[in-house]
Amino acid sequence: MDGVTIRLSTADDERHEDILRRLASLCDGPPPQGPLALAEIAGEPVAAVGIADGCNLADRSRGGAALLAALHLHRLEVRLIGAVWGC
Repeated sequence: MDGVTIRLSTADDERHEDILRRLASLCDGPPPQGPLALAEIAGEPVAAVGIADGCNLADRSRGGAALLAALHLHRLEVRLIGAVWGC
């Protein structure tokens, strides 16, 4: 997964809503709600997983199953940290 950046995106991120709209236009499912685990390739969002609900969106032409699996692991990590620290 060279060249992939995984980061958190929240409503405070000025591109958050645009990212959701763009990825949702490529998928059939509902967009995730709230903060996202977001994967980017060369600064371009290619997949997202909702931290709270686990819903995911992906540009299947650029992000495969391994990328979504990595995002789901990141989601679990964030939720575990929140549970331990009471966030």
